[in-house]
Amino acid sequence: MRLNSRPLPPLKALKAFEAAARLRSLTRAAEELHVTQGAVSQQVKLLEEYLDTQLFIRKPRKLELTEAARAYLPVLTDVFNNLQASTNELFSKDQQTLLTVKCGSSFMRHWLIPNLTAFYQQYPHIRVRLMSSVWPSQDEVAEADIEICNGFGDCSGLQVERLTWEKHIVVGSPEFVAANLLNDDPLKLMQLPLISVIGDRENWQQWFRRQNLSNWMPTPVLECDTTAAAIDAACHGVGFLLARNHILKPVLDRGELVQAHSFEVEAAGAHYLVLPNKPLTPKVTAFRDWVMATFQQPVGPINR
Repeated sequence: MRLNSRPLPPLKALKAFEAAARLRSLTRAAEELHVTQGAVSQQVKLLEEYLDTQLFIRKPRKLELTEAARAYLPVLTDVFNNLQASTNELFSKDQQTLLTVKCGSSFMRHWLIPNLTAFYQQYPHIRVRLMSSVWPSQDEVAEADIEICNGFGDCSGLQVERLTWEKHIVVGSPEFVAANLLNDDPLKLMQLPLISVIGDRENWQQWFRRQNLSNWMPTPVLECDTTAAAIDAACHGVGFLLARNHILKPVLDRGELVQAHSFEVEAAGAHYLVLPNKPLTPKVTAFRDWVMATFQQPVGPINR
């Protein structure tokens, strides 16, 4: 069975209607489109005839939208905005395309910033604006083009793609580990300073429980509101830290931290790429493809 594919209405008529409906004024639409008010009115009438549907209720000094017009307006506005953005990104020679990325401060500091040079080499026409966040967005990310969040994939209504599969490991500074050798004995760890991240659902209590020490409730000597701060504290020898291997990779590679205990716990949490709930623009597609390709490479000292 063949579907009836009707040609789209004339572009001029669509532009005239979108501007008039958005601004609620034929006069203001004419000013925006740099045409006469009569030309806008004529194009709107042409569209109404083409669609065989009334779009405006014309009143003195006021335009009211019909139900059909209210439903059609956001569709056209989104299409024209995406078309304009994509045209600017692909063909503008006056300035570079700006991509705004929102992510946690730990991920930003320990993964994204160290890898940005590789992104710029591949996409020199895109400049990046970074926005740090402590907690991931619960709704559509309005202030950024794309987000990388740390969580459990329970982002209802959002389009997410998982980036990492990780393990929790115990780490400390080389000097601190040398002064407090654990010899893989969890009982020794109970007597030593621990660092934790506030609100982390995968924590020291779970780590000890997995080693049949479920009755012990650890009291960390230091609690931080970000993993970045907790990593800094561990690097300065404040105590032992339990964290995911991927975010620890840069400091492990530099030798600022070392693994202090061989017991590892599969992480339920992960890093996720949060995509906008609309057609992806070229800059978002470029960043998404680069991140996904980069994360397909080995990401840590521990095999998944």
